Parts: sequence; C-alpha cells; structure tokens
Amino acid sequence: MKNLKTLLLPVIMVLAGAGSAYASHSGKQSEKALVRGYAYHENEAKPCIPSEKVCDTSGTFICSGDVGMGNEDLYQLSGTVCPNVLTHTSP
Repeated sequence: MKNLKTLLLPVIMVLAGAGSAYASHSGKQSEKALVRGYAYHENEAKPCIPSEKVCDTSGTFICSGDVGMGNEDLYQLSGTVCPNVLTHTSP
C-alpha cells in the first residue's frame, strides 16, 4: 500500500501541473477574441450600428471603422447597448 502511494503521488502532481498549464494557456488565448465593432450613434433608434470591421480585444490601439459617416471609434455590443471602446493590436 505504501508503494502505491509513493507511485501515485508524483503521477497526480504531474497531471495537476499539466492541467494548470493548459488552463492558463487557454485563458490567454481567449483574451485575443475577435469581436465585431459597432459605431455609436446617440440620436438613432438603434444607437449601436454594426460595422464590417472585426477587432481583437487585446491591443492598445483604438479600433475604428467607417459605417457610412466617416471613420469612427468602434464599440463592443453588450445586449442592446455598446458601452466599451474596442481595441486591437495593429493600427
């Protein structure tokens, strides 16, 4: 029984370490999710206007695109509102 415990303990530790490494790696990948941008037009019936531009959410540059009224900052849709400015990794 003692030999079984000494054999299983390192195996369990290796599996736990591998699981932790996988979980932290997949979390970093999800931070780079691609999100469609929405322009915010306050006086419209639907203030969040969809654009064709897709932004990633991990950069430092503000994502902008043209939805018919010139170049505008794009926002992330949340329900029926678009409160968060989107960013992307390249200008």
